Amino acid sequence: MSASRLDDLRTIDPVLTCISQGYSNNSFVAEHLFPMITVSKLKGKVPIFSKDAFIVRDTLRAVRADSNRIPPSSFDLVSFETKERDVEMAIDYIEEEETIDFASYENQITKQLVDSVSLAKEKEAADLAQSTSNYITALKKVLLSTEAFDDYASATDPLSIIKDGMNAVRARIAKYPNTMVMGAKTFNALSRHPKILDKIKYVGIGKATIDIIKELTDIPNIHVGLSVYTDDGIAFSDVWSDNIVLAYIDQNESGKRSEFNPSYGYTFQRQSMPEVDTYYENGGKVKVIRYTDNYGLKVTASDAAYLISHTNYNS
Repeated sequence: MSASRLDDLRTIDPVLTCISQGYSNNSFVAEHLFPMITVSKLKGKVPIFSKDAFIVRDTLRAVRADSNRIPPSSFDLVSFETKERDVEMAIDYIEEEETIDFASYENQITKQLVDSVSLAKEKEAADLAQSTSNYITALKKVLLSTEAFDDYASATDPLSIIKDGMNAVRARIAKYPNTMVMGAKTFNALSRHPKILDKIKYVGIGKATIDIIKELTDIPNIHVGLSVYTDDGIAFSDVWSDNIVLAYIDQNESGKRSEFNPSYGYTFQRQSMPEVDTYYENGGKVKVIRYTDNYGLKVTASDAAYLISHTNYNS
C-alpha cells in the first residue's frame, strides 16, 4: 500500500486522543519539575530575566523633579526545540472479532502507549535533573558515606542538609525552593531517620509521611519518583535514584503558565499534541493504533535548583 494511500486512511481518533490526554500514571513526577507550557512552533527562544528587580534604587522624588527612570530589565535568550515521539501497536481483525469489549481493549492499548512515551519522558527529565554536571558547585552536594541518610548511627541531620540547599537557592534567586523531588530509596531513608522521628516522637507514629516532611522543611510540594525501567526486560532500576532535587517551579495553573515566569524548567509542548490516530495495513486486516507526542524539556533557570546526590550507601 502506498504512503499516500496510508495518509488517506489515517484518521485522528478523538475518543482515544481524549483518553490519552486525560490519563496519567501516578508514579511519574517529571511534570512537577518541568511543568508544561504550550508552544506553536518547533523551535523558539525563552527570555531569562536578570536580577534587576532586586536592586535597591533611589525612589525619592523632590517636588517638580523628574521621575526616577530606571533602565529596562535585561535578559538573555535560551533556545528550546520540541521533537516528535511516537509508538504504535497493531491489532489483527481476528483479535478484534474475538474481543468481547473492543472499545475497552483499544482504551487499554492507548494507555499502554501513553505509558511507554511517558516513561521515556520521565527518564529524560530524571537524567537531566539528577546529573551533577548540570549544577554549579554552589548548588550541589554529593554526600559522603559518613553523611548517608540511611546510616542511622551517623551524626548527619538530613533536615540540616536540605535547609542548606534551600538557602543556597535563595541566595541565587531570592526565593526558597517550593518543590522537592526525590527517589523512593531517599524517601524511605528520610521517613525512618532517627533525627526526623525525634521531632515527631509525640505524634505516635513510626515513620514520617510526606506531609510531615513538608511541615519540617516548609516545602509545600514534595513528590517521590516511583517509576522504574529496564534495559534488558529482566533487571529493574529506579528512574529517580537516591537523590533530592530542590527547585523553584512556576506553580501557576496550566492556562496561566508562561515561559516569562521564573521556573527551574519547563516542558515545551507542541500545540494540539498529544494525539492518537489509526490506520490499516495488510488490506485492512490489521488496524494500527498510534500515539504521538511532541515536546522538549528545558532547564530555563539553572540557578533555581539544588541537587543532593547519593543520599544512601547501605540500600
